[in-house]
Amino acid sequence: MTDKQYQVGEIAAVTGLTIRALQHYDNIGLLPASGRTESGKRYYSEADLVRLEQIIFYKLLDFTLDEIKQKLIDSPGRPELKELLKQQEYFLLRKIEKLHTAFVTIDASIKVIDAGRQPPFHVLLKFIKTLPGDDVFEWAPALLSEEQQAAMSGLFQDWEDAQKFYHKLKMLLIDAIALLHSGFSPADEQAQGLAKQWLDLLLSVSDGNLEQLEQFIEIGRVSEQKLLGNRQMMEAAYEFIDQALACHATQHKLDLQNPGAGRQK
Repeated sequence: MTDKQYQVGEIAAVTGLTIRALQHYDNIGLLPASGRTESGKRYYSEADLVRLEQIIFYKLLDFTLDEIKQKLIDSPGRPELKELLKQQEYFLLRKIEKLHTAFVTIDASIKVIDAGRQPPFHVLLKFIKTLPGDDVFEWAPALLSEEQQAAMSGLFQDWEDAQKFYHKLKMLLIDAIALLHSGFSPADEQAQGLAKQWLDLLLSVSDGNLEQLEQFIEIGRVSEQKLLGNRQMMEAAYEFIDQALACHATQHKLDLQNPGAGRQK
């Protein structure tokens, strides 16, 4: 009894791939057809279907066709497969971070437009390049001392918690540079809203503990070691936020030496 044969049109209908895609997979040796009918049409076996399922799975994980062909289809061992998947995790994380940076930059520009100003596109472009690299979760541990890493581990419950914080931090830094270079004063309403968000963010991880808060701020600024030529722009963003915080503290009679005391319930 011979294995069932599937023509290329049947495979395309079942998988949602186009006939042209299947032909391309055959031509590059990723999924060679098992044979051809007397009329010259490609056909595939049950084993080919299993291989195709693997290809589709890895494509959904954003592996390239070349990576799938060279590294994945030839049944790597478990350790090798685990390492390949971990590498892909970092690759996808970097993509997520780039998309998030683009999203919050757009949002910052919309806020400036809503306030009747022109977004400083050229400054935002430069500033985006000064932000810690999009592989921040890969290189950050190397920048921190063992003591700082221990402190950080106590601030977040898990990796997702840390990522949420990093995203919020990035958003506020981009907002700060957009406001600064659009002519806003630290005392303006927009900057005061930024100051409140910044203070709430820090309090969310320090729970109002001044010593822990100061330690965390110091750890956060370690990222400036990655900024190289545009360090001044990051420092300008922090300075604008510091000035906005000072105005916020004055307006709301907050004691920044004991920030938890003025926290709204």
